[in-house]
Amino acid sequence: MLNKIKFHNTQQVQDILLCAIAATMLYKLNIGNSSIIIAVIYNVIFFRKENIIKFKSFAFIFPFIFFVITVLSGVLSRNISEGIKSIDLNLLLVLIVLIIVNSNVNKRTIERVFISLFYSSLISVTILLVNALIKWLNDGGIDNIVFHGFTELYGQHPVYYAIILSLALFFLFLYGKSIPNRVKSIGVIILIIGIIFCASKAVLFVNVVIYVFFFIIEVKGLKMKLSLLFVITLTIGLVYNIPFINHRFVDGLRFHENILEFKPTNYFPDKKIYSYEEKKAISDLELRYIMASIGVYHTVKEGNILTGYGEGDVQDYLDYYYLSYNLAPNWNEGMNIHNQYLHVFITYGIFTLSFFIGYLIYSFYSAIKHKDALHIFFLVLLSFVFIFEVILVRNKGIILFYFFNTLFLIKNIYIENSNFRHKRNS
Repeated sequence: MLNKIKFHNTQQVQDILLCAIAATMLYKLNIGNSSIIIAVIYNVIFFRKENIIKFKSFAFIFPFIFFVITVLSGVLSRNISEGIKSIDLNLLLVLIVLIIVNSNVNKRTIERVFISLFYSSLISVTILLVNALIKWLNDGGIDNIVFHGFTELYGQHPVYYAIILSLALFFLFLYGKSIPNRVKSIGVIILIIGIIFCASKAVLFVNVVIYVFFFIIEVKGLKMKLSLLFVITLTIGLVYNIPFINHRFVDGLRFHENILEFKPTNYFPDKKIYSYEEKKAISDLELRYIMASIGVYHTVKEGNILTGYGEGDVQDYLDYYYLSYNLAPNWNEGMNIHNQYLHVFITYGIFTLSFFIGYLIYSFYSAIKHKDALHIFFLVLLSFVFIFEVILVRNKGIILFYFFNTLFLIKNIYIENSNFRHKRNS
């Protein structure tokens, strides 16, 4: 029976497993993890020796080395229990890459995966909208059905969820020819509504910029371009006038001059001690600036530039420093510094940060080289969100980033190998 599974429709089985991972990442943690566990078991049992050569690519080398770094950092942490938890979480890097490396990922595979993602997104968002309607009818509060309130049914972070919906939507515009027009039209409306209800400022901003640029480049004819720009501008204006969106953008992006005066220090008499009223008045953007300043200053000042604070200890140190400025307790403790790049720096040090940025540059190079608009969109979106969120410390964030990015990279390697074999045979 195992031999039949191995040799009969192997590619089809692998594509189904990849589609299942993409489709289930929109739902609860246990559902998404089940798809990964099944895919790991299958690919371990039926791993093909010819795929070992793919381990030489940076698409595999980076996640593997990064996992080794997290293991060393976690084991050497003072807070060993937190270090072990992080190791367990980051094992996902290796498992996801193993699944994809053992699959023959081509353009057809990518299309199947994203069609599955689209239909799953359609169902998922529809369920959330019905749930939001029920909640709104019960208590009448709109604040309870947006951002975290919108995605709490699945236990999803709204920023991650908005990124997934954005991917499905952009795929629809680029390659959705195989999807019926009626379904496509309904899908566009539902996905846009879902992205708006997630209310992620960073995701909304990137979507607007990318689509304006996309329509200017792709759409022919001045009248059509002006018409589409008018529609986009009108849509932005209408969305901006929705109270909860307006509040998140206007209030969340406030930045007072006095915040720039904040200077972290180890000298307690000179520390800024925030009052209750001051803490209430801090906007999202201001809080990120304060946290970034605290994290970078103390990492550098205490001589942790090379190694960081360590996987298990970084949050303990941050909580201590928040406390020293009266930003904790019962306020910001347990919060990371909301910047993926700086998080890597204060956790692992400058060399690991350089390694991480090198991986992103390699990914951009591969995407641009193969003129893969969907991959470029994904990288631009994630790279921008990384400025405001620490995504790679959660199960869903790790799966989202490494699954899709590795999928694109391995597909590009498959295309290069196919072209090489074709030239050699010619």
